[in-house]
Amino acid sequence: MASETLRSELSAPAKAWASKSRQKVSAGHLRERLSEQRERCALSEVPLRFDKALGTPKRGGHGVHPLYPAVDHRECRNLERGYDIVCYALNDVKGHMPFDCFEALKQTKEWKEFMQRWREQAAKDPDNVEALRALIFPNDRGKK
Repeated sequence: MASETLRSELSAPAKAWASKSRQKVSAGHLRERLSEQRERCALSEVPLRFDKALGTPKRGGHGVHPLYPAVDHRECRNLERGYDIVCYALNDVKGHMPFDCFEALKQTKEWKEFMQRWREQAAKDPDNVEALRALIFPNDRGKK
């Protein structure tokens, strides 16, 4: 028996984000995927932040908010394996690894613990960009 994917009505900011094609994925497919994912990151399940200002890097700033949505091709440059919508920062981490390596990493205790800390920080204070970045770059002591 096939299980039905829960879908939700998209918020206005999510609809706006998905209003145009991105990374060779049509706006319609983006809206569908966001609805299936309930506007949450496919890797961490945290709510994504759709404010356009958060997705626009600022001169002299840190760039895109870690929880801003990004199109994640499950395998880099390969649409045949499909795609998800994930946190910008996690997509960046994943993008630096070979597909098979990342798939193996997701099965480890360390990754699961990292995802738990990521979810806790996102729930506690999703606007604390520095705390989210510190989870990914624990040895970066405020360097710019």
